[in-house]
Amino acid sequence: MGHFQTPLDEARFGSLVHLGYRGWVATAYALVALLAGSLLFIEFRGVDEQMNTLARERGAVLFRLVELTRDWNARHGGVYVPVTETTQPNPYLTHPRRDQETLDGMRLTMINPAFMTRQIAEIAEQEDGVRFHLTSLKPIRPANVADDWEREALQGFERGRAEILDLVFSERGPQHRYMAPLLIKQACLNCHAEQGYKLGDIRGGISVTMPAGKILAVREAQRFRAAAVVGSGALCLALLIHFAIWVSRQNFLRLQEISAGQERLIEARTADLSALNAQLLGEVAERKHKEVLISESEARYRSVLETSQDAIVIIEAPYFKIAYANEQTAVLFGMELSRILGEPLLSFVAASERSIVEDNLARRLQGGLVPASSRVRFARPDGSRLRVGDVHVARIDRANQNGQWVLGIKDVTERLADERALQISAAVMESASEGIVVTDAENHIMQVNPAFTAITGYRPGEVLGKDPRCLGSGRHDPDFFQALWQQLGSKGRWEGEVWNRRPDGTVYVVWLSISAISEEGVESGGRHVATFIDITQRKEVEELLRHRAQSDPLTDLPNRTVFYDRLQMALMQARRYGNEFALLYIDLDHFKAVNDSMGHAAGDELLIEAARRMSQVVRDSDTVARLGGDEFAVILPQLHGRDEVEDIARRIVAVLREPFSVSGGDARVSASVGAAIYPEHGSDLESIRASADAALYAAKDAGRNGYRLATSGE
Repeated sequence: MGHFQTPLDEARFGSLVHLGYRGWVATAYALVALLAGSLLFIEFRGVDEQMNTLARERGAVLFRLVELTRDWNARHGGVYVPVTETTQPNPYLTHPRRDQETLDGMRLTMINPAFMTRQIAEIAEQEDGVRFHLTSLKPIRPANVADDWEREALQGFERGRAEILDLVFSERGPQHRYMAPLLIKQACLNCHAEQGYKLGDIRGGISVTMPAGKILAVREAQRFRAAAVVGSGALCLALLIHFAIWVSRQNFLRLQEISAGQERLIEARTADLSALNAQLLGEVAERKHKEVLISESEARYRSVLETSQDAIVIIEAPYFKIAYANEQTAVLFGMELSRILGEPLLSFVAASERSIVEDNLARRLQGGLVPASSRVRFARPDGSRLRVGDVHVARIDRANQNGQWVLGIKDVTERLADERALQISAAVMESASEGIVVTDAENHIMQVNPAFTAITGYRPGEVLGKDPRCLGSGRHDPDFFQALWQQLGSKGRWEGEVWNRRPDGTVYVVWLSISAISEEGVESGGRHVATFIDITQRKEVEELLRHRAQSDPLTDLPNRTVFYDRLQMALMQARRYGNEFALLYIDLDHFKAVNDSMGHAAGDELLIEAARRMSQVVRDSDTVARLGGDEFAVILPQLHGRDEVEDIARRIVAVLREPFSVSGGDARVSASVGAAIYPEHGSDLESIRASADAALYAAKDAGRNGYRLATSGE
């Protein structure tokens, strides 16, 4: 059979040829542009290298001239020049013959290489705008201190660099900065040996700053000429290539026209044969089309079956053997497909349900009415690997052949297990005595249990969607919560005591445990779960026991144990920060007489009132303690002088001198106070206590009802 083109095919072919021509032209221009860009980049780079070489040579020449001038000066040990207004004696030059005077009275001064360099720099800057700067990492003259660029260059010389050239832009415009090192030569050691330099060391350097405007203008001109030449050449080359493509296209079109004529001739001569072939081809094409449709349909159905997440099984009467099964069936039954195909379906049904399934299959075979969907338990033939599946059954219509049914089986084993787990979790949450809170990724409350309401006083509707901070009491600072979140983020768990507040304002304390929810649980929206119990009563009992262990049972003041702990702490802080503190011992005068005459109950009342009065006249930072009987002590930390101790001692004596109203009437006592100051009256606890005790006895010996400060001899 011959092959020929229709007019529509020719139009499409011509369109493709036209598009191909444009593509070749665009490609040619793109390649020429790429070539021109590469050449231009190379030219620009060459121009930049020439300009840098020119600037480097210029800087090197100027540096070498200055260096030779310095060497000439150094070899002559310095030169003398007349002292003028612009050339004054160098204050940084130490030389016994720095200043001289000729016989005719002319004043001369010696200039060293450095001074000569500076004057050459001034002349060069005035004449050509070139600036020289003599500098060093260890300059003698402040004006020779290196700037940032020079410092970096000098450090580079220390690392072995021979010279440095950079193009910089400043307020004076573009400039080339060149710098090379100055090495210590033999003549230089006459002045610099005392600085520790050795022959060959780098003394410093001379930076040469040269205006770069003219060089940059030359560079831009050369770049422009290079761009013009390369651009012109690229344009010419592109036009030549364009012309060659156009000529080739014309030749191709002529060949195409000749070929089309030949095709038309062949088409005319084979018209009859083509008509017959067309009829035959039509029949063949229709048959192939139907085969393709059938194949595609089969492939689609097979793809659906193979990729289905459910098990698909086809069973065939009369024994209901498995004629087809997909991969999910093998997963469901836990066996290879080769061991499943050809076996009766009942072999894979759990024994407890096998009779029911068998009865339903028999009814289907007889055309009876059977529900299309049911839940069936499946297992291996040996009874292992029990799985639960929701089964949907549909009949396949087949003429004059055994009946077939297709079964779609969805494995619901895990879903049922999850549902049971959720039911158990819900029951646990509802019945738990601990408060439970679940929060989301934004730390908003998602769920609470009844125990939460019982402990916090908040109903679920009052807290759902809110931040748990709404429960806070304000007792914890931001650092507490920051540490909580850090541990929760790093370890996934935190537990500790937290103080909260109920809606009625009651403050309570809970033992809180927070855990991060695993990745599987995050899909439900929850991010953290917290459980807590109310430990307020336990804390109150603990606080009461602690208070009783540390307090005097009668006056509620700190007892002797707590007092000595705080005295030790006061000594440690005073030693660390260089502060003073005072220790006061107090005895109630004539207390035994009150106790004997008015009774022990009255004595206890007097002691309680005395403790209250002393607590009121001291500072909040001070400690008042009862040591036993009618003996008291006071610790005064962070003193600001002796007067502060005497003022508090006077106030204690004064308030205890006032009458005491007790159950037996009015009672009068007085107080003797002995005070010692650290470190004046002792450098350790034993010496301070001994000094305060001695001062107390001195107050008693002086007639009581007063105070005494310890003396250095006590």
